[in-house]
Amino acid sequence: MTDGIAWIDGLFDDLGFSLTLVKGMDAGELAVRLGARPGTFMDADTTARMLDLSPGEWDLPDLAMVGDTGNGWAFAVEPPTATDRPDRLGPGRDLWSTHTVVNVWDSTMDPPVIRVNVDGRHDWSLTEFRTDDRHHPLTRRLVAEGLFVDAPHTVHRADGVGTDAVYRAVGDHYGLTLPRRAILDRRLPHVFTEPVTLVRPRVKCPVCGGQLIAHGGGNRQPGEYRLVCAFYKVTGVRGYPPEGCPGEIPAPVPPDLVEVARNLAYDKVVLPDGS
Repeated sequence: MTDGIAWIDGLFDDLGFSLTLVKGMDAGELAVRLGARPGTFMDADTTARMLDLSPGEWDLPDLAMVGDTGNGWAFAVEPPTATDRPDRLGPGRDLWSTHTVVNVWDSTMDPPVIRVNVDGRHDWSLTEFRTDDRHHPLTRRLVAEGLFVDAPHTVHRADGVGTDAVYRAVGDHYGLTLPRRAILDRRLPHVFTEPVTLVRPRVKCPVCGGQLIAHGGGNRQPGEYRLVCAFYKVTGVRGYPPEGCPGEIPAPVPPDLVEVARNLAYDKVVLPDGS
């Protein structure tokens, strides 16, 4: 018997969470895709000691707890703010454009948001306990079990249905399970995913005039990264080509096109060895 994912309702109630699961990938690769630097993972004991020595977790760089489900998925649990970082737009969208990904985002202030891509394509989503994927097999199951109501303009959660029931159905449909005790006790590897060096482009996309973001190079050293459009490889956006905006400035990026600054959040990290 597996733990499933129904139990994540209310996970880290005081902080909220962003849970990302990716099929066919190990936890180390997923962490690097989310921004972690290779070789910087901490075991559970080191993480616990670091959190005791450092200021509150909200003052530190975004910290991910990572692991494998045991049935072919890797997962990362992060603070909900991690998904809003500019550096995540490029590598994050590369992840979504080529893999099967499930993300559950819970800020604790609004209903959780669920997004699913299968093999790089949108498959199902839920926002404000409503879904526009009316004919999807998961939606039909939710309606058939009385968990959702098929209303004229949208399909929404039925009155009195708990979030755990929704998570249970989603987990069953996609074959998701998580190690409950290991996550609740934080007995898994952790790693910081924020860049040590922040790169802020001073120019706009040369193709569409939109936002540029630094992409590649976990240490953000000159020559490691390029600048790509925020809609680079993002499909299905009105006004853009089917494959997304191709705008980019290749590496090495001229220094006058960017503002580079040290990420001061790392100054607040105190490791057990005193570094």
